[in-house]
Amino acid sequence: MPNHTNATIHIGQLDLRIPGNSAETAHHVAHGIAQSMAQKIPAGLQRRLGALSVRVRVPAGASEAEMSDAVAEAIVNACRR
Repeated sequence: MPNHTNATIHIGQLDLRIPGNSAETAHHVAHGIAQSMAQKIPAGLQRRLGALSVRVRVPAGASEAEMSDAVAEAIVNACRR
């Protein structure tokens, strides 16, 4: 298992648009994104991005965890480029 103790990420602003869901769901998804990213960011990854925009599509009826994981994966992949 990778060592993530040196991985740090700071997100100044996270805007989520989740059609058909409540603000409460968006807050849960955002929290899940943070937790998922903490697990996915490889140790030693260093990037400074002014802005990052990712578009993620998930199937209708996807759970909050599935949405969170999909967004976190898209952000991490974008940071690796």
